[in-house]
Amino acid sequence: MNKSKTIAAIDVGTTKVFSLIAEVFNDESQPKTPRIIATSIAPCNGLKRGNVEDIKLTSAAIKQTLQDLESRTDKKITSAYVGITGSHVSYENKRSPLKDVGSYGVITPDELKTNTTTAKSDNGRILLHAMPISYTLDGADGIRNPIGMHSDAVSVDTHVITADREFLDKLTEACKGAGINVDAFVMEPFASALSTLTEQEREQGSIIIDIGGGTTDIIAFKDDRVIYTAVVPVGGFQFTNDIAYTYDSTYESAEKAKMDHGHTELTAIEISENISLNSNEECQIIEVPAREIGRLLRERSIELAQMVQLKLEDLRIDNSSSMRVVVTGGGSKLPGISHLFQRYLGRRVRLGKPSITWHNESEKLTDPSQSTALGILIWAYSNLQDRPEINDKNKYADKDGRFLQKLLSNKTFRLSPWIRPTAQQINNQN
Repeated sequence: MNKSKTIAAIDVGTTKVFSLIAEVFNDESQPKTPRIIATSIAPCNGLKRGNVEDIKLTSAAIKQTLQDLESRTDKKITSAYVGITGSHVSYENKRSPLKDVGSYGVITPDELKTNTTTAKSDNGRILLHAMPISYTLDGADGIRNPIGMHSDAVSVDTHVITADREFLDKLTEACKGAGINVDAFVMEPFASALSTLTEQEREQGSIIIDIGGGTTDIIAFKDDRVIYTAVVPVGGFQFTNDIAYTYDSTYESAEKAKMDHGHTELTAIEISENISLNSNEECQIIEVPAREIGRLLRERSIELAQMVQLKLEDLRIDNSSSMRVVVTGGGSKLPGISHLFQRYLGRRVRLGKPSITWHNESEKLTDPSQSTALGILIWAYSNLQDRPEINDKNKYADKDGRFLQKLLSNKTFRLSPWIRPTAQQINNQN
């Protein structure tokens, strides 16, 4: 007997909301590849730099995408996994001793599982993810997998991500205003990494730079583990706003000029080329040299690269300067920005397009601006191992907790067991 479930992912950005819906099913013998059945996008004016400022506007944008998905699939969406970012998110690496480990003579998977999450939500902050980095046994650091080892003095280094409770309350309210509950919040740069990085890149060491509408998110992997995250409060909105402010043009025409003619390399722009901008003065058109637009975009790109470099100076691990950089998100589509980042960061840089081998009945999903939403779907699907109505956990899980590796082994990526972060069930807390 086939069982199926639809899962929805929503990327609530500063300039747009992008939503997807997928169908997951099981045929009693093994999980089948999920099927993406629809996508939808709507402009959003309710956020500023990743933070919800207008709940009604945010809710309206979410609702517009959901109604579009429902009308095209005839499926009612009652809950979704929602991406989250913003300057309110904080990150910390914590070392915590583990209790009652090694009581059976060797360290067991169950002992690690019950001891992994060392951070708690409090009145002002809510735990989003707690991701183990490495373990310390009897003073020996950097142990990736202590299962089967002999020790009763074990500590874990955990990358802890928390968010401001007030912000999450606002985003939850916006979702409920659109008629849905939140299954879980997922950190957006983490989601982008799931859809753009290969297993080899996560293992050898890579840095994701996700340039969104209001923020640029940074996440670093090493040895297939998250070791660092940060947020820079600059994104594509600021690039467009520079043009609109400088020439007193409408934001819409400035955005069009950026998308149609923008480039960070001035030599790539014809010196005689002009761009027409709609002035804020009624019925007025402004003619601007295309290289002047390019100069503004170049200056903002250099500033962003410098701000990212300052953040990366906090990444204190051996050979961190050799880690590859993958630039993704809508802002990464600005021509020349990848090469500019490569020069100013002094690292190898490539453009990160999402790659997922799920069946897709919708549009081709390879645009960097779609990386986050697709990553949220990946995370949501992995989280379904706790849902017995979809998967028989006893049938597919083994003692080493490698359920996800079996579940996702037919894809271009594979998630390590640790990578399934803690889901904060917001609806159950309110």
